[in-house]
Amino acid sequence: MEDNTIILLLKTDASQGLYEATKKYGGLVKGICIKILHNRVEDIEECIADTFVSLWKNVNSIDFNKGALKGYIASIARNTAINRYNKLKREQTDYIQNNDFVSEEDLEDEIARKSDSVILQELINDMGEPDKEIFIRRFFLFERVKDIASRLQLTIKTVDNKLFRGKQKLRKQLIERGITL
Repeated sequence: MEDNTIILLLKTDASQGLYEATKKYGGLVKGICIKILHNRVEDIEECIADTFVSLWKNVNSIDFNKGALKGYIASIARNTAINRYNKLKREQTDYIQNNDFVSEEDLEDEIARKSDSVILQELINDMGEPDKEIFIRRFFLFERVKDIASRLQLTIKTVDNKLFRGKQKLRKQLIERGITL
């Protein structure tokens, strides 16, 4: 089913639209959630459901000029899974902190890592295409270079070069922002 049809169904018949979106993109969403949450089956299932509910709630804000529905759904899934992962880590940290097992330095390091991660995501989002898509596919969706090249109709060498140059650029921008690597 075409993405435009799925969007129309989400607006007119939510249950059928969600069914079709899940049918077409459920495997992608599940794969992303598994890679981030690993074997936490209950959390993975909740993330999958939350992803499609979020899609339905935000269907009117989808802009095809910014990318395809697949990328939009993948982004929702990744963010939902990362938020769930961070929540689980916070709960674990709170438990440990309440039991006085964690030092103040460990908590400061964790806060710094989260801040650095947000900055890195912003820098990647500011990349132009196809560099942004290559980085997301490689480092967030964990796709192989060969698969990325095939999907984007680029040579493997081009993808490798874009990854190499992009990493150099990101490294420079992170250092400029005071983030040590």
